[in-house]
Amino acid sequence: MVIDDPSKFHLLTEDMQKDVLKAAAATVNIQAALTRRNAIENLHNDFVLRNQFTEKSLHFEQAPKEAKSFEEIESHIGALDRAPYLERQEKGGTHTNPSGGQLSIPTTAARAGSNRNLVQKSLYRTKINKKIIKYNPHQAGNGRSALVIAAQAASAPGKYLKYNKNIYKVLDFKKSGDNVSFRLEMIYFRGKSATQTKATHWLTEASLKPAQDAQSIFNSQMEKLK
Repeated sequence: MVIDDPSKFHLLTEDMQKDVLKAAAATVNIQAALTRRNAIENLHNDFVLRNQFTEKSLHFEQAPKEAKSFEEIESHIGALDRAPYLERQEKGGTHTNPSGGQLSIPTTAARAGSNRNLVQKSLYRTKINKKIIKYNPHQAGNGRSALVIAAQAASAPGKYLKYNKNIYKVLDFKKSGDNVSFRLEMIYFRGKSATQTKATHWLTEASLKPAQDAQSIFNSQMEKLK
């Protein structure tokens, strides 16, 4: 009766009022906890999680257990500010470089051969920015000569080559007279200024079952107070 029409709440005895409020607070807190559990499962199923950062960025705030009114009873669940990409994954949207320019998208090589790995710390952009040799086609008589000069400089330990916007590691540089050979291993792809993220609704989907079970959860919490 009260759930359907909260204005009738005053008709309950004082003890019953306290029990209803306790059960209602427990209900929304259980729903939030279940939603978080489901959301974590969805994230593991839908995305490649390389560590526990994303999982630990899911947070819910509980409703007060000693609420004095229905208005006080609400629980919130979502991602912390430190993981803004989760909102984009939920709703969909455009990912751009906050500072403008091209996105630096790490390749499999930057992840030690597997996209399930984190980017190697030694290859963080912040760590290699000052170690990048930029290819300048006007540095020598022709583009090939300029590339050789830049590649030779970038083949030194801890150096990298910026060529056609992308970032490379120069491997197996060999020079014998006029013969030069080397390999380029792409570390960062920089061919896009934006990417589009499709909405997955990982959080919305996680909340559906707990929402459907609201009445049964409430009933069980009332039973515990008898």
